[in-house]
Amino acid sequence: MKKSLLVIVLLGLFSAPSARALFEARLTYGLLGSGPDLTSVYSGTASDVPSIAPNYGLGVDAIFVLPVVGLGFGARYENLGFKISNNGLEYKTSSTRTALVLNYRLINTLIFLGPIATYGISHSNNMKWTTTSAGPSVGSGVSADLTPETSTSYTVGVEAGIKLLSFLVGAEVGYEDFKWKKMTDSRGAVTTNPDLNMSGTYAKVLFGFGI
Repeated sequence: MKKSLLVIVLLGLFSAPSARALFEARLTYGLLGSGPDLTSVYSGTASDVPSIAPNYGLGVDAIFVLPVVGLGFGARYENLGFKISNNGLEYKTSSTRTALVLNYRLINTLIFLGPIATYGISHSNNMKWTTTSAGPSVGSGVSADLTPETSTSYTVGVEAGIKLLSFLVGAEVGYEDFKWKKMTDSRGAVTTNPDLNMSGTYAKVLFGFGI
């Protein structure tokens, strides 16, 4: 009896109609494990520079899903950054990204599973460092405010989760290619124009609803 009940539940799970939601709105919280060369945007010695910490922050997705074919498309907005320090030298980044989203649901019933990709169409990125004591080699009270001339980004990943009535809970993992090109310091502490590679593995948890 128990085995028969389990078979019925599984059949219902995987054969339920996929026409559950035409639109999904999702709140995300994510981490990006990038490893940029912070020494390239610092005018002192490399030993001053702190260790890298992950970028983290909130975001939102708006995705339209074609239920029969399982194809979805929409937009993503996210805000990430990190704040790290070492011996009186502090780095802080802020990054906003608006991207197009394309996903495909291999399974789209009470659970969902499939690949997802995004392509960045708008970016606003900034990195600042400040010396708060006499410890760093450049001295106390020195700072830089760096902005890239251009930025490019795309992601490829996999998303999965469950749907509870109109609500959904899930996660997404993948790789993000994120490049900041020709950094310029408005305060003149860094006289070169280096590129920063902010790429890395990312992960997100997501909460939302479908209608």
